[in-house]
Amino acid sequence: DENGAPPLEDEENISDEDDLVELPGGIDQLESIMETMQQAKDNSIAVFKDHGKAVFSCAFHPELENVVVSGGEDDAAYIWDPTNTDSKQKLDDWRDSVNCVTWSNDGQHLAACDMAGNIKVFKYPGLTVEWSFEVGDINWLKWHPVANVLFAGTADSEMWMWKIPSGDSKLFQGQGEKTECGEILADGKRAVCGYSDGSLRQFDLKSGNTVNTFPKGLAHIDVVNCVSGHLNNTLFLSGSMDGTAKLWNSTSGKVVGTLLCGAREEENSSSSVECAIFPRDKSTTYCVTGTLDGIVTVWDTPTQISRHACKVGDGVSKVDVHKDGNLVFASTLDGAVKCLDLRTGNAVMELSGHSATILDFSLSSSGSHLVTSSDDGTCRIYNVRENS
Repeated sequence: DENGAPPLEDEENISDEDDLVELPGGIDQLESIMETMQQAKDNSIAVFKDHGKAVFSCAFHPELENVVVSGGEDDAAYIWDPTNTDSKQKLDDWRDSVNCVTWSNDGQHLAACDMAGNIKVFKYPGLTVEWSFEVGDINWLKWHPVANVLFAGTADSEMWMWKIPSGDSKLFQGQGEKTECGEILADGKRAVCGYSDGSLRQFDLKSGNTVNTFPKGLAHIDVVNCVSGHLNNTLFLSGSMDGTAKLWNSTSGKVVGTLLCGAREEENSSSSVECAIFPRDKSTTYCVTGTLDGIVTVWDTPTQISRHACKVGDGVSKVDVHKDGNLVFASTLDGAVKCLDLRTGNAVMELSGHSATILDFSLSSSGSHLVTSSDDGTCRIYNVRENS
């Protein structure tokens, strides 16, 4: 004012508010504008909306390009056609969210489970239930790479193995910690499980015996999020919330090397390794990690040196390598899938359109299409070739 006194706080606020543009439609109009902006960036070719709630898992049929399965928070799984999303079949009669869906290697069986511990295997085609079982809370579900044998890891520190459709079973016990992840090694005779205390165990599937134990501290100092086996049948890889991935020799049980993805190995690292994989190629000399702080790194396995590292988004939820061996796809917490060229580390495409975290994705058998499932309640189909 005239006396040189500073203006009152209220006066300052009034002048600030004068700069704001008020939308006549209020918050609804703002949401509409944001939705329109999101749609403008949507390069998907089809959207499946029937779940209406978070979609936790999705998978293309291993041979048929026109068959996708998805499972979600709506206590349902759907089989649907990505070329015509109105063509669908609902698999209901679940007691909780359907959190895992997975096809057998030959595509003749579909396994799904819910968060209440119910597992069902459906014959395909026809989708009749040919086997079902109930266990504790299931963290992961996967098929044997060749045989019709199903595996599941539970919060009760167990890994179950069932022959399908007979249901003959075997139980592999941990030390009481949650079985967070599992991998069947390339020979089909051994499996590795990662646990919530940072330990790993390697099992012989025929005898049921523990072959190698990697205790907390030696293995990791926090939750093991992922394990992946090399097709050479010797190496496997584990990734942890402690910010490291480790390479192991499955024969000797020795650690081969440590891939430091954050500043240091520490509990609850901001560079938690959410996913780590080897390409499906016996001669490959690299592996790929994706971290909670959004970095995808391509590592040279013989030297354990980073070849390329690329920031892809807020955080990485999954990585997968294209069948041609040169492209890696990474889904993010901010709702996009980035594709990197493994030879250069450069981003070559972005698949967008989701408004929330991508929880899962799957490439079609030819590698031409990709399906995503998201927290936003939708699945989306992308033409990978058109966007490259």
